[in-house]
Amino acid sequence: MKKRSSHFRVLTAAMLFFALTFLLPAAAGGDSRLYLLAAAVPAVMLFYDLIPVRVFSLDRPALCMAMILCAFGILAPAASDPNAALVQGMHCAAGLMLLPAGAVLIRIFRPSFPSALGAGLCGIALLVPPLLYPEFSFPLTEAGLALLLLSVAAFLSFRIRAAALGIALFGLALLLLQKDLVSAAVWGVATVLIFWACSGSALWSGLSLLGAAAGGLCFGLLSRERLQPSALSSPLSVLSSMGWIGSQSVPDASASPDPELSFFLSLGEQYGLVLLLCVFLLMLLLLFRCSSVSQCARNSFHASLALGVLLLLGLRMLAVFLSLAGLIPPVAMDLPLLASSLPVLAGQMFLLGLLSGVSARNRADLEEDTHLAMLSR
Repeated sequence: MKKRSSHFRVLTAAMLFFALTFLLPAAAGGDSRLYLLAAAVPAVMLFYDLIPVRVFSLDRPALCMAMILCAFGILAPAASDPNAALVQGMHCAAGLMLLPAGAVLIRIFRPSFPSALGAGLCGIALLVPPLLYPEFSFPLTEAGLALLLLSVAAFLSFRIRAAALGIALFGLALLLLQKDLVSAAVWGVATVLIFWACSGSALWSGLSLLGAAAGGLCFGLLSRERLQPSALSSPLSVLSSMGWIGSQSVPDASASPDPELSFFLSLGEQYGLVLLLCVFLLMLLLLFRCSSVSQCARNSFHASLALGVLLLLGLRMLAVFLSLAGLIPPVAMDLPLLASSLPVLAGQMFLLGLLSGVSARNRADLEEDTHLAMLSR
């Protein structure tokens, strides 16, 4: 009860904060769209905390942090473009529906060769359309990687490492053919680390390290031409040009941030560095929650799956911050759960749904242990 009360206080504070941040500019400008957001955002947060979290046994801390990050994504364009904020709000509401779907999938999924192969083929099928239809504008990379992760974790759980490696390499090849270097690097490093954690042998650990080194070298060679010299000469150029670090300067065209990063950067422009630090801390807490769920898992399948969710989200976050610092080429992605693209946001919510399914299984195992301990007395 104490944990539930503490969590509810945090969520209540978040709901009041976002209600006020939408309500104050709405009252100043008389914009009915901001009034709608001031009522809808806290209402959706309260609804998911009261009903879906119990019906689908969702992970409450992860859900709370995900909803707060989504609310920040809605807040970012609200002052300058209320219509964009409304669209982002609808994207977040649609994406949240995928979170229970991921939790239910883990509840009914049983690791076996047919189920692992089926998940892998479905993930590959989601990565193929951009290659067959170059004009395809509905990216399914996030959902595809989630299913590939499910397949790799299932194969590794019953030690069919060759099949897991084949699925991982097939997904990596498709991402490279799409010229999505950042997603390929994220997927490659994540699978290497999962193999390293699950291998338990010097041979597979060595192969994993060699794979990580080869992937890093290929990424560096392929992306060298895309990196602007000005980015190398001025790390943190984006933040410096906005006046957060160093002297105020007028940004030039080469130092302007990528449009996909606008949500995160606009939060800093409107609310300052303190709010950005809060967002960064919240993301770290979400990653820490993923790590905690992985460590508490009783079997290798659930542990590998939660570890994969941690790595996919954490490496994407790292890639964005390295891009902002000018240390790697600009990346066409935003921070996890701050994306403006509905497929990306839905895929990341589906990943957190998989994490919630693992967390629910951990709680069930703990309750079973408690019950057995009571019977043994």
